[in-house]
Amino acid sequence: MAKNRARNYEWATVEYEQGSYDVCVCMVFEQVDEIRPVDSEINIIELMDRKSIEWMYEKAMEEINTNLNAPHFKDMSRMEYLIDEGIEGPVMDDKAA
Repeated sequence: MAKNRARNYEWATVEYEQGSYDVCVCMVFEQVDEIRPVDSEINIIELMDRKSIEWMYEKAMEEINTNLNAPHFKDMSRMEYLIDEGIEGPVMDDKAA
């Protein structure tokens, strides 16, 4: 089975100090790009200390790597391309591509 390809940015949900946070990791530069409380659009990375950000990065990467290596994870890179290009219509199945 082929390994799934990471996108430029991946999101993971991390539990930290009695809260849940969505962590956006830039896979190109291998660093945290955004940290948001779950269900929030507010990026709080500027309010956090370096140690907390590094801890969240490690936990997010564990989840991301688990998802990328999971057999049930569907590679959405083709769908992402179609959305980015504004192409509408039915998307071909992976077997037909």
